[in-house]
Amino acid sequence: MQVRTVLCPVDFSPISLRNLRMAVEVCKRVGARLVIHHNLDVRPPGFLSVSWMWSEDHEAGEEEKAAQVPAQLQELFNLIPKGVEYEAKITRGPLEETLLFVARGLPADLIVMGSHGKSGSEHDSLTEKIIINAPCSVLTIGESYVPEAVFDAEDNAPADELIMLVPVDFTPHGLGVLGAAIDLANDMPHRIEVLHVVPQTGTGDAEHEEREVDAARQRLQRLIPDSLAGQVAVQVKIGGPAETVLAMAKELDALCVIMGAHGKGMVKRFLFGTTTMTILHGAGCPVWFVPEALTRELPGVAGT
Repeated sequence: MQVRTVLCPVDFSPISLRNLRMAVEVCKRVGARLVIHHNLDVRPPGFLSVSWMWSEDHEAGEEEKAAQVPAQLQELFNLIPKGVEYEAKITRGPLEETLLFVARGLPADLIVMGSHGKSGSEHDSLTEKIIINAPCSVLTIGESYVPEAVFDAEDNAPADELIMLVPVDFTPHGLGVLGAAIDLANDMPHRIEVLHVVPQTGTGDAEHEEREVDAARQRLQRLIPDSLAGQVAVQVKIGGPAETVLAMAKELDALCVIMGAHGKGMVKRFLFGTTTMTILHGAGCPVWFVPEALTRELPGVAGT
């Protein structure tokens, strides 16, 4: 999985500046181009709520904010280190539609954005919608995440302190995610912990569960290229997928979780609402979601 163009939406808030720093880290590490996206969010009448009326005063206020954007963008440009190629895109309209439009048009290989909590009666999560519909990978950063270097680590940093957790199953999508993580490992000094979760049967048959664990471990080990044998470790646990992933991420003090993301469709939205959503909103570190459509294009891993 090559990352050549990184798209980062910003609204000039402290959280979006934190997201921008993460996007810059990725660009520095893999030599990607950075595209900063700011949406003015002036919605045409077709998108207006019936309880909100357009007025000339409101339009003047929006235009005044728009006039400040070039100077605000220049402040962001001043934060970008030399050697990182960058540009900015400014749009008007509903943020989800405009962000996806820009991502497809570039085309972007990665979107870096924050998460502000689950969708609910008072909050409609933009991040969830982007993960489901994005044409590329999405790196999400939780609202409570404390900024630290994730991808911009020094080459001589201890590997034990640079851990990416990669939960996988043996579906084509799961194996594609592993292939994507292995591609990233070639560009980064991070250690990869591959995790497979065997569902707990509840039958009390410990011997059967142990056989399942051994078989899964051996299968995973066969997937790891010999060239990365010292950089990639395999773990197999018994339990619930989301709970086990979150517990492992905390135990390992993982800098990032790399996992699959389901795509469009009602069934896949329902699946997204279980394991994926729990990890998205429960992880104490950034989560890199790899869409199913992208993994189908990956060359795969060492074997099956």
